[in-house]
Amino acid sequence: MSTWTDDCVNSNGIKIHYYRTGGDKPKVVFNHGAGDDGLCWTRVVKELENDYDVIMVDARGHGKTSSGKGDYSTAQRVADLAGLIQELGLDRPVVGGHSMGADTAMNFAAVHPDLTRGIFLEDPPIIIPGEKFGDGKQEIKTEDIGKMMARFMRMFKIMPKFLATRMARKGSPTYPDDEIIPWVNSKKRVSFNFLNSMSSMGMEIADPFEVFKKITVPVLLIIGDKEKMSIVSMDSAQKAVSVNNLVKVIHLEGASHDIRRTRFDGYMPALKDFLKEIYHA
Repeated sequence: MSTWTDDCVNSNGIKIHYYRTGGDKPKVVFNHGAGDDGLCWTRVVKELENDYDVIMVDARGHGKTSSGKGDYSTAQRVADLAGLIQELGLDRPVVGGHSMGADTAMNFAAVHPDLTRGIFLEDPPIIIPGEKFGDGKQEIKTEDIGKMMARFMRMFKIMPKFLATRMARKGSPTYPDDEIIPWVNSKKRVSFNFLNSMSSMGMEIADPFEVFKKITVPVLLIIGDKEKMSIVSMDSAQKAVSVNNLVKVIHLEGASHDIRRTRFDGYMPALKDFLKEIYHA
C-alpha cells in the first residue's frame, strides 16, 4: 500500500477523492457501500494490484470527498463516477461496487454504456416488489433501514477510536486488520450530512430490473444468503438473468451482505475470473 497514491478531481460540482495503485495495467474502479470509503477495499485490492491499476473512489459525503449537501441520489453518484472516469482519462474501465456502490455501478452502466466494458455487483439493492429483507422473520420497512444504519454508523463515528476498533474486532472476530482498521476509519470520516440524509435518501430499488434491461456489458452479480441478511434473493438474481443474459450470478453460501468480508475465499476467485474474462479473453 505504500506505493498507492491519493488525489482528487473536480467534477459534477464537487471535489471527488480517490486512491490508486497505478501502473500501465487494465483499469478497475471500485465503489464502496454506505458509510464505508475507498480504503475499505484494501484487502481485495492487495490481491489485484500486481495485475490491475485499481482506483478506489470515496463517494460524496465519505472519506475525503466533498459533502453532497443533502443530495445523495443514485443519479448524482452516477454523475460523480462518470466525471471521475472522464477526468482521469480512463479507457472503459471495469467498474464495480458493494451495496450503495453496486447501485452506482449498475445504474452507471445503464446510463453510460460507452464508459465501461463490464461491471461487478456485490449484493446490490435489487429487490422484487413485496420481498422482505433478511429471512423475513422480522418486519423491516424500507424507509426504516436508512435510519437504523445511520444510528449504527453515528455511534461508531462519535465513540473513541480505540473503543470502536475493539467493538469491531469483537463483532467480527474472523476479519483481519485489513478489514477492521479501514472500516473503523471510514466511520470517522463519513460526514454527518450524509448520515442525516440516510433516512430520506433513495436508491432506486423499486424496479431495478428496468435498469438491468439497459445494461449492454457483461455483469458479475455476487450474492449471499438471505438468512444472513444479504439483500439479493435467488429469485431476484434469476429475474436479473431473465431480463439480461449478460448477467452471471455467483452465489456464495454463508455470506452476509458484506460478501467479500464473510466469504473472501469465494469472492476473490470469482472476481479475478471475471476480470480475466473481460480483459484477457
